[in-house]
Amino acid sequence: MLLVVDFPAAAQTDSQTLLDRIQQLESKVEQLSASQPTTDATSSSPMDMGGHTMELPGGGPALKIRGFFDINFGVGSDANPLIFPLGAPTHTTFELGEFDLFISSHLSKELSFLSEVVLGADATNYWGLDIERAELTYRPSEYFELSGGRYHVSIGYYNTAFHHGTWFQTATGRPFMYFFEDSGGILPVHGVGATATGLIPGSGKFDLHWVAEMSNGRSSLEFGQPVQNFLSDRNGKAFNVAAFSRPQWIQGLQVGGSYYRDHLYPPGAPGVMQWIGSIYGVYTTSDWEWLNEAVMLSDRQIGFVNPHVTPLGYTQLAHKFGRYHPYARYQYVNSPPSDPVNIFVGRYSGPSFGVRMDVADYAALKLQYNRLYQGPMIQPGNGLDLQMAFSF
Repeated sequence: MLLVVDFPAAAQTDSQTLLDRIQQLESKVEQLSASQPTTDATSSSPMDMGGHTMELPGGGPALKIRGFFDINFGVGSDANPLIFPLGAPTHTTFELGEFDLFISSHLSKELSFLSEVVLGADATNYWGLDIERAELTYRPSEYFELSGGRYHVSIGYYNTAFHHGTWFQTATGRPFMYFFEDSGGILPVHGVGATATGLIPGSGKFDLHWVAEMSNGRSSLEFGQPVQNFLSDRNGKAFNVAAFSRPQWIQGLQVGGSYYRDHLYPPGAPGVMQWIGSIYGVYTTSDWEWLNEAVMLSDRQIGFVNPHVTPLGYTQLAHKFGRYHPYARYQYVNSPPSDPVNIFVGRYSGPSFGVRMDVADYAALKLQYNRLYQGPMIQPGNGLDLQMAFSF
């Protein structure tokens, strides 16, 4: 049986009208497309202009950005967690800390890049921008890793365990033996050059690692930028070697040491041979933090026998109770006033007591009291710092 369906004439007319309308619209779209210049997806300029389009194969590597910031309220001469000189008279003040952008990217399986771009205010109240770290790293295996650029020198423990985001630190600021160079610190905590590290084969449960570094070293000039980012004032380079162990039978324990050597040439003065030795032992778990470091800095002028020796050290103990982290720190620095290159001279010692409260997953409120002794002829100083540190 044959079934025949007969559409009404009006329906056929409406369908034909709709098809004609669609063809007209398609024709107009083709005309508009043909009248527009062809452009590259990464540039607003026409491709036929001959300019570099900055297009990367496959869309380029993924870029990750993390941000860190802290806001402080300080009372007393020793409240500020970062700025030298210690003990200087100050007014009660709100303080903006470091605005830190941590940027990282994997270029390949073995090649990666990281940087820290920091904006911070100083005693002049002006904002300044610093690229605190910029490292290109090649890591073919756990036994060898090579980085080039600007990095944190492996002197002791704290300088490479904690960088510029105060949210990671239990206390409001770094021990003043590890103050940054542009804040009056006397240790070369930043280096521009190359750093290599890796696991020592066959170290087994001792989990031994080695570190070797070469850099421009610290500037010989008393004023100006201490870190030699672009030009070096001498041909010789600073070098640093370090080693550390994380014994597997005591989870959380790390012990190590380092030896740094450099030659400085202050204007109008004999050259200075500088060496820095460090030892440390730290124990960190999810509940406990016990940090202990000792550093000896020696500056000996060429032609003289006796060096100018500066001992530095601190101990810090913290325990976690839920979201509360009470902590205590005692620190000591004693640099002889006769030292030919140190700006940070004199004796600085004293305790700090504080508590950190994790108010959110990525925000911490800290309250810290500092007591500072600078010798028998100077009255002890005090400082109270309230800090909100967070990541975004």
